[in-house]
Amino acid sequence: MKRTVESFRIHEGADTMIKSQLPLLQVDQDFCQKSVTDCFGCPEASKCPLLYELYQKHHKRNGVNTYEPNGNSKETLPQNTLNELTGAEWLYFTKTLLTTTYSSKYAHELRKAHGANKPPELMKYLIEFFTKRDGRVLDPFAGVGGTLIGAAISSPPRECIGIEINPSWIDIYKQVIECCNSQGTKLKEYELIRGDCLDVLKTFNDDYFQFIATDPPYNVHLAKTMCNGQYEKFSNRKTDYDMRSHESHDLANLSTYNDYLDAMELILGECYRVLQNGKYAALIIRDAYQNGEYIFTHIDITKRAKQQGFVPKGEIVWYEAGTRLRPYGYPYAYVPNIAHQYIVILQKMTETVKRRSSIKCLQK
Repeated sequence: MKRTVESFRIHEGADTMIKSQLPLLQVDQDFCQKSVTDCFGCPEASKCPLLYELYQKHHKRNGVNTYEPNGNSKETLPQNTLNELTGAEWLYFTKTLLTTTYSSKYAHELRKAHGANKPPELMKYLIEFFTKRDGRVLDPFAGVGGTLIGAAISSPPRECIGIEINPSWIDIYKQVIECCNSQGTKLKEYELIRGDCLDVLKTFNDDYFQFIATDPPYNVHLAKTMCNGQYEKFSNRKTDYDMRSHESHDLANLSTYNDYLDAMELILGECYRVLQNGKYAALIIRDAYQNGEYIFTHIDITKRAKQQGFVPKGEIVWYEAGTRLRPYGYPYAYVPNIAHQYIVILQKMTETVKRRSSIKCLQK
């Protein structure tokens, strides 16, 4: 049956945008009725003209470059010792702005109890760039297991170890794995070690991991200013998340921001030790606003990482479409809605690795 497609829906969080200005697309077959957000994982994606049109008109323009309409080409250069990506995939990753519209998958209804849980698809994206198939990944602040799930859904899956101090998040990770497996999404359950990450990191050998991907606490626990009933009519000033724990070594329970930075520096020192020479770490960090002042947390953390030997290599500004906006400061003063996060890329470079890198640059 031939059908004419005049419009389609693109879901971004709670918003639905109707795109009707696209040229008419004739589809010479029945097309499925699934949500557009399911399309990129579809085994028939490379044959779908509707998806190709979507990619060309919307996703390519807005920075979601995950669709290859011409099939299965995965040619990589033999000189590529970092990952198994094509040149086009490599090039796209180096873009410093990333906008995503990940759907709620992998038992998100369980994982969302952690207010800062990260999409497994994002972690997969990082893991596949910074490792080959035999790479071993570490997440020292594993939370509810976003990085571990990302390693499990990588192509092919990577080995991964997580560390988490809060037993509640570990329990949720186990529930997520059980839920996904029971619903037909087979996920490997990786080791998630309960404990203070500084203590656990000391048990690993030097140069043990090929990549570190983590989403550390962004700060000490900040005073709640939006949940005191003062703004009852503004429902989007409220939050249902309680990130507090009773663990004395939880970084977020420290007294001051400087205490937090000092603790992070010690942990970054251990991360440097257990990371293989020449390999990378990716830290997902959100800046903060407190006491009328903007705090550039990602810069402060990067400076501490540099003091421990890491070389800052860049940052990716990540925006998850559909992030809620709250009327901070209204109607009296400007207060930013911090809708983005930074993915800070660090590299462990000994003098030998630095010299080798410099020689390669000169040869080019």
